[in-house]
Amino acid sequence: MISGPSQKRPPPVVSIGVPVYNGARHLPQALGSLQTQTFGNFEIVISDNASTDNTQDICEQFARGDARIRYLRQPRNIGAPRNWSLIVHEARGQYFKWASANDYCSEQFIEKCLQALEGNADAVLSFGKTRLVDEETGAMSDYEEDVEALDDSPSDRFRTVCRSLRLNNAQSGLIRLDALRRTGLDRPYQGGDLVLMAELALYGRFRCAPEAMLYRRIGASSLSARLSAAELHYFIDPNALGGTRWQLWRSHLDQVGAILRAPIPVREKLTCLRIAAHNAYWDRSRLTRELTRFVMGD
Repeated sequence: MISGPSQKRPPPVVSIGVPVYNGARHLPQALGSLQTQTFGNFEIVISDNASTDNTQDICEQFARGDARIRYLRQPRNIGAPRNWSLIVHEARGQYFKWASANDYCSEQFIEKCLQALEGNADAVLSFGKTRLVDEETGAMSDYEEDVEALDDSPSDRFRTVCRSLRLNNAQSGLIRLDALRRTGLDRPYQGGDLVLMAELALYGRFRCAPEAMLYRRIGASSLSARLSAAELHYFIDPNALGGTRWQLWRSHLDQVGAILRAPIPVREKLTCLRIAAHNAYWDRSRLTRELTRFVMGD
């Protein structure tokens, strides 16, 4: 581990986790946008997932120059979801933000999101609107489908996130760390981040600020949905012998597990379980195909 000049510092209010793998191309801009936040009482924890480019050099340079930065390097690639989850356990703040090495933030991101959480005790997550950035041309466009979850009941919030969340920009928002650590964090299968967000909605509201504060790159190297099957397998878990089998079954079973452990009334749990059953029903053809491939030894 490499840290900034002084390691004897009081716990910060906010922890920013930066999971990265071969992110040298955009990492300096990503880290720079975090360093210049108008709210400065934060730490940045970088978890380098055994990068093979010059990511390590960049991280070490930033860590040497900023006491708020801690740099961790994994001895081997553990897959993106586990790296994203691991970094949560390293956080020391009251609030937590994931920051992708591909993206960058407005300088008021933390300040405004923190104000929203501190002003709304029932909110568990605060984020801003998203501006998509083409990774090759730099062309920008506003993303109009960011999802708030402001309903009073956990089941209504759970339903909203399950049905409406597609491009998961909210995961880069500011989250209450105590609530986040009660979840199953990011799951090691495709769509595991969406299950996390549905689970997090059981703990509180999602609030979205009206202005764009996240600049998210979109392209072949920065969006997992555009990866080939082999690339996706490596991205999720390069050490998994079974490839990506059972990912849909695991997704639906994880929804059930998240509901059962959530600190919500029994009546709300039952409503959420009905929603989860409905979700599985709509996925029945794909679930059957996964089961058939297993039985046929494919």
